[in-house]
Amino acid sequence: MTTPIIKNVSTKLLKKASIAKNKLLEENDIYLDEKHKELCEAYYKYLELNKEFQYKNKKVKYESIKLCNHILSDTHNHDIVEFKNITFEIDLLYNDYNKKFINKIYVNVNPDFYQEWLSEQNLFIKSLTPEQIYTLRCHTHDGDVIINNFILNNYTLSDNIDKIDNGFRKEDSIIISKKTMKTNRDFILFYYQIKQYLYELDNKYKYLSRLELEDYIINNYNKFNWTKILKYYMTDINNIFKICPKIKNNLVLYRGSTDSHFLDNSKNGLFNSKTLTSVSLSSYVAITYSSKNCCVMRIRLKKGSKIIYIQPLSIYDGDLEALLQFNTLFNIDYPRHKIKYYKTNNICPDKTNYKEIIVSDLTVI
Repeated sequence: MTTPIIKNVSTKLLKKASIAKNKLLEENDIYLDEKHKELCEAYYKYLELNKEFQYKNKKVKYESIKLCNHILSDTHNHDIVEFKNITFEIDLLYNDYNKKFINKIYVNVNPDFYQEWLSEQNLFIKSLTPEQIYTLRCHTHDGDVIINNFILNNYTLSDNIDKIDNGFRKEDSIIISKKTMKTNRDFILFYYQIKQYLYELDNKYKYLSRLELEDYIINNYNKFNWTKILKYYMTDINNIFKICPKIKNNLVLYRGSTDSHFLDNSKNGLFNSKTLTSVSLSSYVAITYSSKNCCVMRIRLKKGSKIIYIQPLSIYDGDLEALLQFNTLFNIDYPRHKIKYYKTNNICPDKTNYKEIIVSDLTVI
């Protein structure tokens, strides 16, 4: 009697278990076929990795210096110039997953090469006299606009010096407020070149104190011979470049432009830039200075070239600006080619969603 009952119960339990198993399999059979299942598993993995890498773009840190005090002397003695050590970061706009197809604008160069150059520039900037530092600072705020106008108009200003503007000038005077330049009193553009001009004009100016001389300049600068003053400025800049150390490795820097004047004014594949040329360590900065139709320039500098990292003297953080000297000659390697620029927070490129950026490759000769 006992055995049949146990066997009957066992049979019923096995039947219920089988039904439950089949039901479980049926409820979890959400894929059309094995290929569909593999596709979905890949998609889940994609979502997981995309979330992980959204905020993990490759970044590189560099050590540099920044001017923190510029105390203009009340006498003709040297100004007080002090620097602090800083670290800045460049977002290369790619990560391990999208390096091959995203941001081909950036040229991969050993970061150690840049740091070696920056370390040399830190020492170089600190070694300059206060007069040389003052002269370089003129370039960072409107001095570039004025000197470019002077050079491109056959070494004469096209208008009153206060009216010179290419659309990027920030002030309507050569007297820049102390708040802007972070000095203890207002900053006079081209002060040392004006001083040289006045001293050569008449010995009487040599008897003025610095404060008296500055006051005279502020009230009379529109009457000065600016052709002489700006030529003195160019000479002083050239002399600074003469003592600038040469780079020890090939580097690539970037420049954004809203027009193609480098190409339009080239001859036989060469372009001579009569003015100082501003470039940046960051390809992203170059993009922000370009327009829809033109242009990001990737500028290759060969070992032995000279370039001044002027960013430590600038009040504009983030530009990572460097200067190439007057009359730099460029070879136009590859003009106006389009590069597709995808979003960098997506592991897989969306072929229907990208920007095209016009890029020109140049080499400093």
